[in-house]
Order: sequence, then structure tokens, then C-alpha cells
Amino acid sequence: MRHRLTAHSQEQAERLLEEKLAERREPVFALTGDVRLEEYARSWLAGHEVKPRTLESYEQLLRVHIYPVFGDFKLREVTTGHIRQLLTHKRAREGLSKNTVRLVRAVLNLVYVAALADGCVKENPLARLPKTKREARSEVIRPLSHEELARFLEAANNDRPKSRRHEVLYGSENFVLFLLLARSGLRPGEAFALRWEDFDFSRREILVERTLSVSGQVGTTKTGRARRVDMSRELASTLAALYKHREEQTLKNRWGQLPQCVFINRAGQPLDINRVRKQFMRIARQAGLSGHKLYDLRHTYATLLLAEGTPITYVAAQLGHAKPTTTLRWYAHWLPRSDKSFVDALDSQGLAPTLAPKLEIEALRSQKPFDSIGGADADRTRDLLNAIQALSQTELQPHRAES
Repeated sequence: MRHRLTAHSQEQAERLLEEKLAERREPVFALTGDVRLEEYARSWLAGHEVKPRTLESYEQLLRVHIYPVFGDFKLREVTTGHIRQLLTHKRAREGLSKNTVRLVRAVLNLVYVAALADGCVKENPLARLPKTKREARSEVIRPLSHEELARFLEAANNDRPKSRRHEVLYGSENFVLFLLLARSGLRPGEAFALRWEDFDFSRREILVERTLSVSGQVGTTKTGRARRVDMSRELASTLAALYKHREEQTLKNRWGQLPQCVFINRAGQPLDINRVRKQFMRIARQAGLSGHKLYDLRHTYATLLLAEGTPITYVAAQLGHAKPTTTLRWYAHWLPRSDKSFVDALDSQGLAPTLAPKLEIEALRSQKPFDSIGGADADRTRDLLNAIQALSQTELQPHRAES
């Protein structure tokens, strides 16, 4: 049932409006408005629609860094000063990186943005904090060089695990997985989610439309869009050989049908991503490499292509970046710095066919090109040749005027 409000003056009407707006701003999550931060954050996470891996990251940041400090605080009790102290402590005392502290701040900000929209708080305490800058990508990525990649792949191809208990992939299958990452630029989760039906060997293309999270859930790609990625001849032939091997495995192990996933463990199940990462580190050490992680194979793909002068639009499409500017932001450091062939290419369509010959003729008119001749009878020879040159110029002028 609706109630009609009346006021006897404009001042009274404005006061009634303010009261009603204040009521609308009262917390809807809890009637008292005293909901605890942890209680609200857990409820927010449960209804937040993001990628599984992103959700896992949010949950970890809250559980490790925020709940222990602010978990029992009421949402309205947390101040800007509290948050500043937390972030300073995490950076200075606990030694967290700038990017990790930035992520802690970001997820707490998301909680308060939602709480503000729900009417649980009247302001966002993070709104008054100064803006932070994200660390440059070139400082944190470590792609492999051509020589380092060759050493790594050779070690992967020769790898034999010491214990079957720790075995995920072995021998040549290690090589195929890591070659795929280095020759296609796929994100690791995209590679783990590949199915045999995604390959078009005749066109040498891979359809990338899903990803496998750390928790084993299959979802869409990071951008939510499918893309087609080109395969090199070496990669296509290697994957075709793996398919033949997988058929033999299916018969030998009596699986009944070929497993859908391209990369599987000995039981025919999808790979454990964390185990593959550890395996990557072990093989890298065997190859004499340190400081690299599995994702660096994607960075290697991008940087090696760009170093060869590949158009950045092509690299961006292969990587699945929504915009080439994203690729440029991450990999600008590896673009070729100096190649005079680019500016020399302008000469073939510029002044050379028209103005350049005229400039040469004008230069000849102003000098005697044979004045440097020496030896016996030098004076007579120079004068004769210079005269012939002058006659040649006179004959050329009408001809060039007519053309």
C-alpha cells in the first residue's frame, strides 16, 4: 500500500526528502548496519561473477592479508588511516612487492565499492588514498633467448623422471607441451584445456576457446573470446606425431576411446597445473637456466616474434590481446630499435625517380669532376675531359625537358 507524503512548505518538503534518502542509504545487508567485514566479504565473493582463477586470487588475498587484521571490524569502523597502516606494514615490514600490495588494496576496494552500493557504508575509506602505479611489465618478465630455448627444449626431450610417483608427462611428451607453449604463445591454462578437435592440421591452426584453472575447472579464455592461432610446420608435425602416439596408448591401456584432452597424465586424466610448473623448473635447472617460470614461454614467443620485425597486430591477435596497445605495453622493450631499411624503403617511392637526377645535374654544372687528374700532360687532359663533360650536359638538357 502506498502512502502519499505531504508538506506545508518547501523547507519541510526538502527535509522529508533528505530523511527518505537517508533511509535508502541505510544498510540492506544487516538491519543494524554492523555487519563484520569478513562476513560481508565472504557474501560478496559468493555472488561475484569472475573467472575461477581470479576468484581464487581474491579469496587468497582476503584470507591471508585482510581477514587477520580487519576481519572482526565492522565495515563502518575501518578508516582510511587503518588501511594506510596495513599497506605500509605489508610493504615495509613483511616485504611484499609493490604489485602484491597493490592487489591487496584493489580487492579491499572492490569490497567497499560493493558495500557502498548495497548501502552498508556511507563512504569508501579507500577513495582518499593516493593512486598507485602498476610496476612496468618489462621489469618482471624474463623471456628466453633463442639459444636458451633450444637448450631447454633439448633437456625436456631427454627428460626422464626419477620416480613414477611424481610423473606427470615424460620424455617426448614434455617436449611437445613446452614446444606448444613456446611456438603458439598460449597461456598455460589454454594449453592444458586443448582437445584434439581444436586442431586443424591441414590449415595449421589451433582453435583456442577455453582454459583450465588451477582448481581443475574449465572456463572461457581470459578475454572471453575464442581465437585461432597459427602453428609452425615443426609444431604441427610434432603434435600429429603425439596424436598417433595417443592412439597407440589408448589401445595399449584399454581406455576405450581416445582421451579428449591433448595433454594428460598416465591415468588419462587432465594434467595437474602445479605439478607441471614444478616440472618446468626442474627441467630448466637441468638446462642450466634459473629465474624462469612456465609463463615465460608465452613471453618468449612474443618477444622472439617482435624481435624479428613481425607486425605487432599479428602478435597481438596470436596472443589473444583485445588491443595491440596491450601487446605494446608489455613487450615494447623487445621491438627492434634501429633498422635503416625502413626509411630506405621510402626512397623507392619518393624523390629518387624525379628530383634526384636533376639535383645531380645541377651539382655537375658547378664543378669540374676531372680536376683531380694528375701526371704528364695533366693540364691538357683535364681541360679536354671537362670540356667533353660540359658538352654532354648541354645535350642532356633538351632531352630531359621534353621528358
